[in-house]
Amino acid sequence: MKRSRADMDMIAREVGVSKTTVYRALHNKGRIHPKTREHILRVAQELGYRPNLVARSLRIQKTSTIGLVVIGLTGSFYSHILEGVDGVAQATEYGILLACSYGYPDKERSIIQMLLDKRVDGLMVAPADPEENREFYEELLALQVPVVLIDRYIPGLPVDFVATNNELGGYLATRHLLQLGRRQIVFVSNGSRERRATSVIGRFAGYQRALAEYNICQTVELGPGLPDILPEEEYAYNAVSHYLDQGGTMDGVFAVNDDVAYGAIRALQSRGLRVPDDVSVVGFDNQDTAKFFLPPLTTVAQPMRKIGQQAASLLLERIHKGRSIPQQQVLLAPHLVVRQSCGAHLVKKS
Repeated sequence: MKRSRADMDMIAREVGVSKTTVYRALHNKGRIHPKTREHILRVAQELGYRPNLVARSLRIQKTSTIGLVVIGLTGSFYSHILEGVDGVAQATEYGILLACSYGYPDKERSIIQMLLDKRVDGLMVAPADPEENREFYEELLALQVPVVLIDRYIPGLPVDFVATNNELGGYLATRHLLQLGRRQIVFVSNGSRERRATSVIGRFAGYQRALAEYNICQTVELGPGLPDILPEEEYAYNAVSHYLDQGGTMDGVFAVNDDVAYGAIRALQSRGLRVPDDVSVVGFDNQDTAKFFLPPLTTVAQPMRKIGQQAASLLLERIHKGRSIPQQQVLLAPHLVVRQSCGAHLVKKS
């Protein structure tokens, strides 16, 4: 059973002093006997006391800094979002405090508490999990902490967010493969269905919609069910290899992102399949490396810098105007970048 977080009332009862005395000891304020202070601090540590940094930050003056929490900086996706945020921040003389959660919800919470302790005026966050931190964000919103979610959101949570229209992106990718004559198209994702980000949910929905338009009822998703502790490229390599080794067939791949597409292509090539002659592949993101891969990767381009710019502008508006502006949900349009991995150039020549 999870133990409730220790508070000043618990410490006061344990030590046998008033809550005011505990407050003075923890915040080094007022006159208090050194031995009493030492006893209180020791008990606080033993009970695992952590100050409510959220509430404390709300009592402090603004600092013209904003916090940005992303999943990680591997690849170019969040780096380009940071560039967009930085452009707006510099123009408005705001500073940025950047941190990475690496996809761990508990780390995300501790980072946000740290940023609020640093007195940031607002937060932009790419949430690690669509549900696990819901109550935490509800608390932030109740306390009127300005928050804008980026890239991913938490369904049903009344909070501002800026993201790509992932459903449209998944549809564009899959429809392109269908227009090239591919009919056995698999969707290669990453991670478990239980912790699936809304971005992945949207791309899969777009994949399903495009297939339905061509009266293809069967969908094949590779990836869920495998341990997701590996780098995405290796994870995708294992997922596609396992499917092929079990007798699975495909003539098209829609990968949830570019790194997954790279792993899928390597797996296909290792089994003697040619890309794009035998199997067409489309990724998602249009990372900087996509055009240099062999074969160059057809992919759905996200407006990464624009996501950062829009999120930063929206956050600053929320900071300055508070609840006087309505909640905003901004979905930016993606577009397809056609390169050699899909085989469109082969179709044109025939």
